[in-house]
Amino acid sequence: MIVCFFVLLAVGFCVAIWPLRPTYSELEKRELTKFPKLSFSSLASGEYFKGIGAWYADTFPLREAFMNVDSKIKSLYGVGDTVNELPDAAAEEIPDAADVTAVNDQPAVQTTAPVPEDQDVDDSLIQKLSSVLIVDDAGYEYYNFSKATADRYVAAVSRAANSLQGTARVFDVVVPTSMDITLSDKVRKRINTGDQSKAIDYIYAAVSPNCITVKTFDALRAHREEYVYFRTDHHWTALGAYYAYREYAAKAGLRPAELSEFTERRFEDFVGAFYSDSGKNKALEKNPDTVIAYEPKATNAMEFTDKNGKVVKWDIITDVSKWNKSSLYNTFIGGDNPYSIIRNPGVTDGSSCVVVKESFGNAFVPFLLGNYSEIHVIDYRYWNGNLANFVRDKGVKDVIYLNNISATRNASLVKKLEGIS
Repeated sequence: MIVCFFVLLAVGFCVAIWPLRPTYSELEKRELTKFPKLSFSSLASGEYFKGIGAWYADTFPLREAFMNVDSKIKSLYGVGDTVNELPDAAAEEIPDAADVTAVNDQPAVQTTAPVPEDQDVDDSLIQKLSSVLIVDDAGYEYYNFSKATADRYVAAVSRAANSLQGTARVFDVVVPTSMDITLSDKVRKRINTGDQSKAIDYIYAAVSPNCITVKTFDALRAHREEYVYFRTDHHWTALGAYYAYREYAAKAGLRPAELSEFTERRFEDFVGAFYSDSGKNKALEKNPDTVIAYEPKATNAMEFTDKNGKVVKWDIITDVSKWNKSSLYNTFIGGDNPYSIIRNPGVTDGSSCVVVKESFGNAFVPFLLGNYSEIHVIDYRYWNGNLANFVRDKGVKDVIYLNNISATRNASLVKKLEGIS
């Protein structure tokens, strides 16, 4: 009894020591809750003490160690199982694009890309770990369609496109995830996860005719045997982003940059979100990714405004060779910041664009350098402003919404997109 008392006392003392409390979660790839600022209004409303409670719970010392242990225990239930189920949300039917009559009567684009013959996969190499499917040495993210959230996404993009008609062109680039691109079709058919191509067709059929849609699904499928998605992380690679960029350039009437116009940089031993979310799965750990980045030869200079409002001069492609191996994707445009700007001295025609993105946009942005004098980047998760006003104030001519398909089913992200659109 006395031993238990002293153990509890020691734990209580440790968690109370401020410097031991983490500020960033490598496991969840996010900043943890900050200690609230004291104000009369927050004190009177009780929000100040609620904020302290949220900070205390979110920054508990050794929090990630406990989460890793929890993930590993949970993973024991699914190791070796074939995956045939997903939460009920995945069962929501995706309407046929041809039946959509919301705000766009354009026909849906059909997916007809030729697909190489698949190899059989041993069932013992398939396992479900929380929201991650592991097949051999690669992770995949489940997708569940939400019509209500997709409709809100469509409305937000359409509102911007209609508001900016005659001022700027608005493009919508919805990117599939690796589940429907690189996963073996023979395995994919047995997985209860939404049809991403059909979901993209639905979104594109519903969005305003004032919005120009860019379908990347076929291009990525055509290159599925190449290194277009990471195995240990949910993002696409720079090569995958490049193939999407070429599709955008074709729709925008721009000359697509060639990879020879960039300097290839390689950063080894990347282990990303799938590795973390799966409780540091050994199969993923033994076969880490390589982050290949393409540094523009025209300029590698940019600046961003961080979440505290500080303007920072940075590199478009940063040398991250000495960084934590889980952070190597941050080589692209300094990671996720509210606002960034790139000025290209090699293009003097005054052309400009703004990319409205989440983290999938980071690997896409550098390829635009050959096409614009100025590239503005807005991460709508952190930026507070009005997009239409920004476009008019800056004289922007092209607006590019770029989101991975999972973002269009995430109600909290779509809410943030609605806030700026």
